[in-house]
Amino acid sequence: MNNKTIKGFSLNGTERFHPGDADAVKKNTSIVEMEMPELKEGEILAETLYTAICGSDVSACLSKPNFDWIERPRVIGHETSAKVLKLGPGYRGKLKPGDLFIPVAQLGCQKEDCPGCRSGKWNLCPDKTILGYHRNGAFGQQMVLEADRAVPFIEGLDPVFGAIVEPLSVVVNAIYSKCNIKPGMDVLVTGCGIMGLMAAELARAAGARVAITGIEQDWNVRLKAARERGIITVVVSPKNPLLSLLEKGIRDQDGRTFGAKGKVDLLIECSGIPQVLAEAICAVRPEHDVCLIATYPSKVELDATHITRQSLNIKGVMGSHKDNFLVAQKLLVQKVFPAEHYINLYEFENINQAFADSIKAQTTKAVVKMN
Repeated sequence: MNNKTIKGFSLNGTERFHPGDADAVKKNTSIVEMEMPELKEGEILAETLYTAICGSDVSACLSKPNFDWIERPRVIGHETSAKVLKLGPGYRGKLKPGDLFIPVAQLGCQKEDCPGCRSGKWNLCPDKTILGYHRNGAFGQQMVLEADRAVPFIEGLDPVFGAIVEPLSVVVNAIYSKCNIKPGMDVLVTGCGIMGLMAAELARAAGARVAITGIEQDWNVRLKAARERGIITVVVSPKNPLLSLLEKGIRDQDGRTFGAKGKVDLLIECSGIPQVLAEAICAVRPEHDVCLIATYPSKVELDATHITRQSLNIKGVMGSHKDNFLVAQKLLVQKVFPAEHYINLYEFENINQAFADSIKAQTTKAVVKMN
């Protein structure tokens, strides 16, 4: 990298446009040449190896209202694998140049009186800073970041798959901390982006029978990937809403009805669409759980009386912490989550195409080779 111009993918504009106009993402972004700042105490200089496109990155490029807070220009990206190039002054930790690591996306304030940081859960810190949003991130071919973020690779982890440790860690947090899945349960995942696909795979690995929803345009890519893995796929639309399909009877590959009387044991909401959540809570059995991994561009109107009368448990999941990163790495190395089935690899020179394909849902998970 010493004799090479360092480039990055920068978020610049705030023009709002429809996801169908994927090429217009170029109006809000650009490829820029970068200069690395001098390292401060507690920082490291890293070479990014592979960086994945997060749904949040897509939302930021589409300039959705819930991402207006990001200062522009900003080199985005937080799902990545990286290599240590240089350590900042006064560093006393275990990292050394050449070490491979995954950065924790959310860094807490680490103050003693912060409940989230005190428990080691930076994701719950009200003053957390997010890589790629509060400071330049992993869509730069190099990046400067806090050494505290670095989670070392475990033995056997492929650097390509290291780029999806961060999103998988969020799903790990949801499935193992919030969902209490037991073998034989019927679990419904709404939304077939990578978070939904990851949730479906981990729920099935926990012994559940799993169905995942999408729309018509998902049939040949994202839902196809799920079908190939033996997951039940359901296409929903205004003419065929989810509740109606459940009541008519969704069937698995063996012809057995999924759910009981139109109800499931657990709902994992990953679509980020307010109307989907508002409808889907009515598909859950009494005294069972709804787990929210998604964020939403606007407030969601829920039938609170239904929640009360059905004694539903609504559980949210915000990000992940370092322990989740370790579990996620193990799941990748042991192929509990079959990353090779869901990743589409792009060269950095084709990053605009990677974003366009992500916006149009023409990829299950775009990962960019940064160098």
